[in-house]
Amino acid sequence: MIIVESHSEKDTFLDYWGNEPSIVIPVWEDLERHPMTCDVSFLYVAFANLHFVIPFKHNDCESIKIDLSKSTQPKWVWNKKALLQTDLGIQNQKDIQTSLFFNHNRLYPYDDKIEVLTNFYTRLGIKDDLGKSIPIMKFIEVLEGILNEWGDFDSNLYSKDNTKWVNERMIPILSDIERLGIQVDRGKFFDRWKDNKKSLWFSRAFTEYNPYTITSRPSNRHLGINYSALNKKDGSREIFIPPKGKKFIQFDYDAYHVRLIGKMVKYDLPSTSAHQWLADQYGCSYDDSKGRTFKILYGGVSDEDRKIPFFDKVDKFISKVQQESIERGYLKTPKGRRIPLGWIEQPTAQKYFNYLLQATETEFNIEVLNKLKDSGLPLPILYTYDSFLFEVDDSEVNTIKQIQDVIESFGFPTKMNMGKNYSEV
Repeated sequence: MIIVESHSEKDTFLDYWGNEPSIVIPVWEDLERHPMTCDVSFLYVAFANLHFVIPFKHNDCESIKIDLSKSTQPKWVWNKKALLQTDLGIQNQKDIQTSLFFNHNRLYPYDDKIEVLTNFYTRLGIKDDLGKSIPIMKFIEVLEGILNEWGDFDSNLYSKDNTKWVNERMIPILSDIERLGIQVDRGKFFDRWKDNKKSLWFSRAFTEYNPYTITSRPSNRHLGINYSALNKKDGSREIFIPPKGKKFIQFDYDAYHVRLIGKMVKYDLPSTSAHQWLADQYGCSYDDSKGRTFKILYGGVSDEDRKIPFFDKVDKFISKVQQESIERGYLKTPKGRRIPLGWIEQPTAQKYFNYLLQATETEFNIEVLNKLKDSGLPLPILYTYDSFLFEVDDSEVNTIKQIQDVIESFGFPTKMNMGKNYSEV
């Protein structure tokens, strides 16, 4: 193992870096903060025959300047989403946890391994900047143990067959959204989360998307704040505000799951309110309609429901999904990803359908976000299942229209709301 601090050591490392695959483990200065709010302390880089430490801001090492952007060799990395938020420019990253989870339905307990190292310090009340203050040799000991336990990065166990879309499309776009953060009213923020100072960088909070669910539908939380479930009624959403001179604008898909299902079963739904259209089918009010629809979609289609042509087609589709999935041994998403049936607890036809629906929702959303990026349009500062939150000013009327056109480009209409805080949209 070499800690790279001299020119000759740097040359040796770059020779390996440019010619061999590697495993890369980044360690940030502060192990609790979001990667957007602190720097990388060092990289632990393992090649087949030699390991290196590339120090940037660790207290025990001389910092080094090094260009890591030239190598096109594959790099198996821990936390690709965070590494993409640095200025290191590392190419051809393949996320280890993504490969493990979406091929084998498990995650390596990396945080638990690091916690063994940090427990001594946290018991003493020391929590800040542990990534650069814990002795480097202690870190090396733990990281070597992780690599020995994890195994050879060329192993077929970590094939990318079922992970390409998540690795190449989903993780990079979630990383881009995380970069943006969301501004807060600091006074209100600390009134509600008084011990959560590490969530903020000046007046911005940074979210952390987690794609490691069976359907890949991401959760979004950081340091105890669940950004996917901020509540309008308890005042928590009022804490999040746009910068001076801007407003929040949010696009919400109309009856998103109903419309997704319409696309899945090839049934043309009206461009007007889908819930009102269903209310007319049921012969009930709009509010009662929503409850009945969700009961059908997540509980099953009854004989009475089948009298409505849309649900008759849905019921036949559910049976088809079950039959085809059992024959194959897995659910197949629109992007061709496989969800093995053994990963689904107590499977039923309805459960297969609901898993497929969530996976389909996620794939459409990620493709919409990538389409915004490819069009050179702003990305949302927060993405939550069926809604996209943006910061805009009054002069961006044309940009707002372009954003809406892209979000609706797969045939799902939206409703648009503006507000002076997240609670108003």
